[in-house]
Amino acid sequence: MFETTTAAAPAAPAIPPYSTAEMRSYPLGTLVVRAGLMPLETVNRALAEAADSGRRLGEVLLQYGLPERELTRLLAAQQGQEFVDLDAYPIDHEVAFLLPRAAAEMYCALPLKRDGECTVVAVPDADNASHLTRLREALHGPIRLVTAARSDIKDAIGRVHEPKGTEAKTIGMRVIDEAEAGGTVAVGDATIDGRQVVSVDVLGRN
Repeated sequence: MFETTTAAAPAAPAIPPYSTAEMRSYPLGTLVVRAGLMPLETVNRALAEAADSGRRLGEVLLQYGLPERELTRLLAAQQGQEFVDLDAYPIDHEVAFLLPRAAAEMYCALPLKRDGECTVVAVPDADNASHLTRLREALHGPIRLVTAARSDIKDAIGRVHEPKGTEAKTIGMRVIDEAEAGGTVAVGDATIDGRQVVSVDVLGRN
């Protein structure tokens, strides 16, 4: 268990300004508390449950409400890995498409951009040697792995590989619903009178 005499942790999560060597020397529970991600009492309960159940502390902390992204960020810093937040990272879709969706989902990996001759690929654990070998073969060239939260990678794969025409289909369904109700629907700068709609054709573009 941890003991502390310091004031309560700040409400806003922040990664402690430690060096890589310092990050590796501190236990995960300490980093979570000092980053203000969870109160000491919660981390101590998670530690006790992890010890009793034989589960990993990170798994228990997720169950207790620690955001997966923040856990992944801390673990990456602790292991000296580069972490990326895929909600804010500018993904090059042309590069992302180098890995077909089926392979991206199987490996839980997403190519993000080119860095010289190297392809930067987000995976849940950048130290995973098997990931490095398989993805290098799948992408037919040198790669550099960076770490991202598993759920963020899955969401980003879905966004990148979203079928074309989805937005148009959504608008078309709205028009149909409004037409059935006898109302109107705004589409961009135009307003469509649902009472005059006979049918809706959604045309895809290559």
